[in-house]
Amino acid sequence: MRAALLWLTYLGLVVTVRAQSPASPTPAAVEFDVASIKRNTSATPGGGMRSMPDGSSVMTNVTVQQFIGAAYPSQSGEFVGLPDWANTELYTVTAKAPDDPPPAALALNVMLANLLKDRANLATHRETRQLPVYDLVFARTDKRLGPGLKPASPECQAALTARLEAVQRGGPVPPPLVGVNDACSSMRVNPGGMVGFNGVPMSRIAQLLTQSVGRPVIDKTGLTGYFDFTLQWTPQPGSEMPIRPAGEPPAPPPPAADPDGPNLFTAIQEQLGLKLESGRGPVEVIVIDRLEKPTLD
Repeated sequence: MRAALLWLTYLGLVVTVRAQSPASPTPAAVEFDVASIKRNTSATPGGGMRSMPDGSSVMTNVTVQQFIGAAYPSQSGEFVGLPDWANTELYTVTAKAPDDPPPAALALNVMLANLLKDRANLATHRETRQLPVYDLVFARTDKRLGPGLKPASPECQAALTARLEAVQRGGPVPPPLVGVNDACSSMRVNPGGMVGFNGVPMSRIAQLLTQSVGRPVIDKTGLTGYFDFTLQWTPQPGSEMPIRPAGEPPAPPPPAADPDGPNLFTAIQEQLGLKLESGRGPVEVIVIDRLEKPTLD
């Protein structure tokens, strides 16, 4: 699921897409014009997902779980009933959306879901279950943020608000804001680091932490707006690099982990001024009712 979430953030549609994504999107008219699914049996590491301005989408070297995660985004990223092969077999998916009319941005996950329904006989439903969670709360009673977390610039806040309003209206989406130092909503993730995240809501930070701690993280800070943040910690042995957006140049190897550096939980407190508290809570999960291996072409 990690890769799917990153990809949807790359599109700038994480929260809004989820709000528009039913458990089983079925509108027959919302489909790709052309779609190809192929097994990827090469030993080439890494992969990625991207959407092009012409409406085409490319998913390289991804599992069916990641494919489903892009079609059925949820806050927790939890799936119930996935077969083992859905987490191990790799596929490359290339799809082209209709040209006329141009597809609405919010229809992308519906088109992906319809493709899975057609080619993998997928059926799902959503359930809310009581599961172990982490509550993301302030670490200090005075609610002071740490040095790695600060409100995004006013220009970035305004640009992201305008993009969200445009998506909700169904109109043309303004291009991302490029500032003096970096692009609003840029990011880089590697084991032990989330670096250069600009203009992300707290819900997105909770999603990123969910991917790292293996349990849903629920934002209970009450913070609104968009934030810039950087978080660095000593990763556990065997941490994997996340899938990168297709077409990006290979990332340089991350610096060697500092054996004396903080673990993730300590880093969250020291660098963000927040902390994770164990608990149980209602978590939306995607239940897989039916899934077959995709029909290839």
